[in-house]
Amino acid sequence: MKPLLSKIFIKNVAVIESAEIEFGQGFNILTGETGAGKSIIIDSFNLLKGQRADKDIIRTGESKARVDGVFTVDAETELALSDDYGIEPCDGEIVISREISSDGKNTARVNGLPVTSGVLKEIGEYLITIHGQHDNTSLLSKKTHLQLLDTAAGEDLAGTLAEYRAVHSEIIDKQAQLESVKSDEQEKIRRLDMLKFQIDEIEAASLENGEDEELSHKRAMLENAERIAESTQNAYSLLFEGDDRQKSANDLLWEGLGKIGEVAEYDGELQRVHEELTDLVYEVSDKIRSLRKYIDTLTYEPYELEQVEDRLDLIYNLKRKYGTTIELIKEYLADARAEADSIIRSDEIAAELDAELNALKKQREDLADKLTTLRTEFGDKLSARIEEQLADLDMAKVKFKVKIEECEYNSNGKDDVEFLICTNVGEEFKPLTKIASGGELSRIMLGMRNVLNDGDGRRTLVFDEIDAGVSGHAAQRIGEKLRAISSGSQVICITHLPQIAALATDHYLIEKNVQEGRTLTRVEHLDYESRVYELARTLGGATVTDITLANARELLKQADI
Repeated sequence: MKPLLSKIFIKNVAVIESAEIEFGQGFNILTGETGAGKSIIIDSFNLLKGQRADKDIIRTGESKARVDGVFTVDAETELALSDDYGIEPCDGEIVISREISSDGKNTARVNGLPVTSGVLKEIGEYLITIHGQHDNTSLLSKKTHLQLLDTAAGEDLAGTLAEYRAVHSEIIDKQAQLESVKSDEQEKIRRLDMLKFQIDEIEAASLENGEDEELSHKRAMLENAERIAESTQNAYSLLFEGDDRQKSANDLLWEGLGKIGEVAEYDGELQRVHEELTDLVYEVSDKIRSLRKYIDTLTYEPYELEQVEDRLDLIYNLKRKYGTTIELIKEYLADARAEADSIIRSDEIAAELDAELNALKKQREDLADKLTTLRTEFGDKLSARIEEQLADLDMAKVKFKVKIEECEYNSNGKDDVEFLICTNVGEEFKPLTKIASGGELSRIMLGMRNVLNDGDGRRTLVFDEIDAGVSGHAAQRIGEKLRAISSGSQVICITHLPQIAALATDHYLIEKNVQEGRTLTRVEHLDYESRVYELARTLGGATVTDITLANARELLKQADI
């Protein structure tokens, strides 16, 4: 599915009270008498593109004017709008709304979310391109000419450009490395002294992973050493030693076990219990003896706690400086050693980088020269092909030129590219923006678009005044080219020539009437018979005759409508 402007709603804009146009996917034509309001449609398109709005466009007697455009978009455009602007299409649609109030307030929304005029202009570039006298299209902008030329040149140039960009990017990285290595000598000395101090400080600590946790545990034990000794000794006394007044728990267990043993032989179940308890009492006795061994190992020296505290303080200070864990401190140490080594070896490293840079720059120069050659060769071919297109459009004397001048190296090479045009014999070539005639400009844009594969298949293309001052033969060729473009992009064209209108897949009539003393403009989608009548009007003027009707039917027949 190709992207397209599926609907536009216009309310209270100039003489249009309310209009809804549902455009077709292919070649759309709008016709109407002079002054019917065709320019209002173009103004509405421009509002959707973010053009500045003046409150004078508001219909007399109304407080607001509004234009809404519903665009159906493809997956590529959806992704671009989502990534660049955070706008998520709803069911594959983007709705742009502009509202202009008589108090000067001007609002713009995309899918209901408010956006700035700057953002709307950028989004509009994704969706619609208008070719007319005052429209700054992508083809007119010099900054796009290099990309357009490269895209049209195809894979041969694309491969060389990819090689060039890889080398150019590597040069930028190497230059940054070299600048870092060649930094101020005093700064390097200061930095090296600091690194050596840090390395010595960390190395002197001889840190071990997990050491801080072990020390924290040991500190807790040392801080409670007396309490631990007292509690464990009391426990041992109760469990094993007893006193004159009370037997120990161990003695009581054995005594109880003996009582059961005296009668166990009379009951098999009791015998089993006696055996199990015997095992348990032996195990308890062993554990009590283990407690005795633990007590015997307990030693406490005041200096031990002081040593642990000092070690933990050292680790804490290192963490504060170099990392929150011992592992991070060791990582910092490794990085510091590497940096110190690079500073010590800076002269050697700088020489290596210089040699690598010189080799890369030579490689870049060769690739840039190759790009210039390819662009020059294809620029000549492109000029010839565009001039052929312009000749078909009744502009045989117009000359096209791709100017390539050398500039500083950048990600695209060393070529500054601009498209130039000469519309009259003997005159100088000028930038496309210097063309005065809107119709002339539109036809040149049409000729260029037929040659250049500039990726505008994702945009709706609007052509205004494209038929100004052309012959019937040229009009036929213009219509054919517009129809050819519409196979890949939605085309909307305003025309007064029947040769162009007959080739459209959808035809709309813009008509002005006076009702109750007010001028109203309406837009109607024409069926076949209505198209015949409208074409007959454009062929014969105000009077429609059987002859003009027959001619209109013949035009539609030739167009396979």
